[in-house]
Formats: sequence, C-alpha cells, structure tokens
Amino acid sequence: MIRLTESIHVNRPVEPVFRYTADFGRTQEWDPGVVSSKPASPGNPGVGSIYNLVLKFGPFRPEMRYEILAYIPFSKVILKGTADSFSAVDTICFSPTGTGTRIDYLAEIEFSGFLNRMDLFMSPVLKETGRNAITGLRHKLSNGICPAPGSRRFASGSGLIDYMADHMILPGMLAFGRPGYEIRRRFWTENRETLYGKRVVITGGTSGIGKAVALKLAKKRADLTIIARNRQKAAAVQKEIIEQTGNPHVDFLLADLGVMADIKRVAVRLLEKKKSIDILINNAGALFNDREETSEGLERTFATDLLGVFYLTERLKSRFSRCGSARIINVSSGGMYTQKIDVDDLQNKQLPYNGAKAYARAKRGVVILTRLWAEQLCDAGIAVHAMHPGWVDTPGIASALPGFHSRLNSILRTPEQGADTIVWLASAREAGLKTGLFWLDRQPRETHVFPNTVESETERQTLWQTLNRLTADT
Repeated sequence: MIRLTESIHVNRPVEPVFRYTADFGRTQEWDPGVVSSKPASPGNPGVGSIYNLVLKFGPFRPEMRYEILAYIPFSKVILKGTADSFSAVDTICFSPTGTGTRIDYLAEIEFSGFLNRMDLFMSPVLKETGRNAITGLRHKLSNGICPAPGSRRFASGSGLIDYMADHMILPGMLAFGRPGYEIRRRFWTENRETLYGKRVVITGGTSGIGKAVALKLAKKRADLTIIARNRQKAAAVQKEIIEQTGNPHVDFLLADLGVMADIKRVAVRLLEKKKSIDILINNAGALFNDREETSEGLERTFATDLLGVFYLTERLKSRFSRCGSARIINVSSGGMYTQKIDVDDLQNKQLPYNGAKAYARAKRGVVILTRLWAEQLCDAGIAVHAMHPGWVDTPGIASALPGFHSRLNSILRTPEQGADTIVWLASAREAGLKTGLFWLDRQPRETHVFPNTVESETERQTLWQTLNRLTADT
C-alpha cells in the first residue's frame, strides 16, 4: 500500500470549502491528473454518490469509479475509488481556523496483479501527483470557487482522436485539419440557440474566420459591432451581412489593434454607445515574418496578438453584462502548443526573430490570460474561454505561411468550419456553464503537450504585471 498525506490552508470559510471539495464532479478543475470527472448518480453529493473519472497517467487514460463512503458536513468526506488494476481510499478532513480552513488529505492506494510488486517505483510518481493535486486545490480555493464545473469530458466516440491530436504528429495534422472536423461534427447536436438582444463585439471580422463568425452571429440575431482596420472592407462586410441575414443591427468601428491609442479610442466609443456588452470575441491576429515596431515602439506581433487583446478586454471589462450570461472568447492557435511564454523577452528582441514562433508565443500568452481572467471573473458569472480553430484556409495563412498553405491545402478547413466553435462558445448554454478552458471542435483540450512549455505561477503573474505596466499610461 502507498500512503499519501498532504495538508493545506486556505483563507475561506469551511462550509463553501467543504461543499466545493466534496463534489468530485469538479475534480478536473483543480487536479491536473484528472482529465474528466462527472457524476453517475443524481442529486447532491452524499453517501452513495458515484463519480466516473478519467485519469491522466503518462500516455494512458485509465478510468476510475469513485463512491462516497462517508459525508459529514462540514468536517469529513471519505471516498473509495476502483480501477482495473488499483484502488484508492481518499479521506479529506476540514477544520475551521481563525483565518480560514485547514484541509488534511490522506490517500491509501493499493495495486493488484503485477503492479502489486511495483510500489517502490510507483510511490515517488504518485506522491508528486498528490502534491500537484493538493496544490491545484489550494490555488483554486484561493482564487475563487466558480459557480459551475468546467467539465473536460469527451464527446462519445471522439476521445481517442482528441488524445491522438494532442500527442501524435500525423494524427494531429489530420485532427487539426478538415478530417478531424468532419469526424467530430458527427457527435454534435444542432446549435439552435439564438442571441436576440445580445450585444456582441468582435475584432477582425472582415475576412477569414472572423467574417464567418460575424455572419453566423448576425443570423442568430445578435446586435453586432465589428472592430476593423480598413473602412472600405468594414463597410462592404457590414452591407453584405445585413443583406444576407436581414439583421440591421450590424455596425463597425475602426482601429489598428496593434496600436494602444486606437484601442483606447474605440473602447471609449463602445462604452459610450453600449449600456453593456454580453460577448467579446478577441479574434483579430496577424503573423509578421519580419520584426517590425508600431508607431508606439512596440513589436508588432506582441502588440497585435497579445498586448492589444489584454488592453481591449481590460478597458471593456467593467461593461460586461452581469446577468450571468456574459462571455469572453479568445482565439488562439494550435501553434501555441510548441512554445512557452518568455516573460523576459515578450517583444522578441533577444533571439533572431522568427515570425511563426513570435506568433505562437503570443497565442500562448492569450491562453494564459484566459485562465487568469476566468479566475478573476468567475464570481461575477462571466465565462472566459480560449479556443483554436484548427488549420484554416484563410488569406492570412496563405500570405504569411505560403509553404505551409501549399503543402496542406488539401486538408485545410474552410473559414466556416474554423468559425464553428467560436459561435458555439458564444451561444450554447453548455459553454456558459464552464470557464477557463481551451477548446477545439466544441471539446475542452489540454493546453500543454510538451512539459517544457509549462509556465510557472510566477511567470503568469509576471506576464500580467508587464502587460498592465505597458498599458497603464495609455
């Protein structure tokens, strides 16, 4: 038997801490070793409640069934988990203190079959897993308990291709392309939700994915504002969308989203004209093959793809609807899987400039911001998500990465296919019940595949502080 013991203290009252932790349907929100967790029995947690978990153990995804054996509000919960080759009993005790709650966690793990002889080898791995889990719980409890679970369960039949897409090169190419989209869409139900009266702001809505999103949202009767750089293109797209959808509530504002002064100006206009904003879609982005600086002295990739996203969202944050349905959707890229954020060189000065890497690092930063905003805004009922649209045939890809475009043109997605998950995140009820996730094809996905791309908590906070400092005087 392997015994794991950990203790933490959080500055929250014991009752909400107990209720959150004892609900094992939310384990994936704080335990990095859990891929998905969902209740298998109805009702609130209590003795006899069943949860089905999918665990992350190296390249494997074992399934585990947990049952609550003891449930004593607000002091103790005991659960027993069983899998094919091992079992575990988790005892979690809660004690109120003068400043919050102490949590004592004990796990007793037993292996069967040939694994029974491998305790010596498994013990260090499992102890590290336990430390990561309890650290995740402390972080979650310390930074806000969100009102609804961010389930990462797989749609039936699509889990294998999702795992392969994240971890294997050739299947990943197919999954990010049109074949992956066509496979996954077979498991979807039709998205019939409308957006009557919802005020939506989208950046980069005049071509490619953004235009396809704008058209679909207008069909759902949203009150739509497009932020674009080119007046002629914006006016032409506005006219086209109104004619095709019959929705007259489509307008545009002009801004270069790599120039902070432009963002400030357009944000002021939005705050003047809209009582509230229900949905913000940070879609605009660009890949620059040569290092350039904006009129404000900022490296253009960083300014457009990361700093601008931060500044616009922060400027508009106070105006998001508080009715429990507001959403922020940040469009990232699958390329971010290859890169770690470099908080010491956000403007790509130190190494020879590589446009694709600079773009990927900026998009990695957007995913980090998504997590931070989700933690800050969850108590206000604002859902924040990031997504990547897969590999899409857009004018931007064709001009910035001509070699990539020519080699993979036969499997690239259409802009409409790339737009699907953005529209789903903006309108589907299910998407509003979760926050802080990274999506592809309507499914939550891992944000890291390679261990060397994982940022630390210090790096996350440094990123936030740097972006905040760069925009403080704008």
